[in-house]
Amino acid sequence: MQNISSLTDFMRKMEGRNHVALLIHNPEKESSRCAFRSITEASFLSQNTLVCIADLTQVSEIRTLHESDGEPALLLFENGELVQIVEGCHESDYFKALINHDSVASK
Repeated sequence: MQNISSLTDFMRKMEGRNHVALLIHNPEKESSRCAFRSITEASFLSQNTLVCIADLTQVSEIRTLHESDGEPALLLFENGELVQIVEGCHESDYFKALINHDSVASK
């Protein structure tokens, strides 16, 4: 799991990767802390997906990647294209299933 310091930083880390997951969260909100805990647990078992974390209190421009203001939000990318957004906190098994698939469902 990698922390994102800017939108440019995220774009660089995504280059050449087939599967990338980005959790956008605000650690001041309980739902974001819940999602952070779940995705942290799920990411340890991921073989194919780079998992990144962006703290909205420090990297606000990351919101430009998706239209929703919902947070937390897990953004799933395939070959640089946003293919799915999952908002809210979910169990780690749910996140694990999303990030371990070779291909995620269309948005």
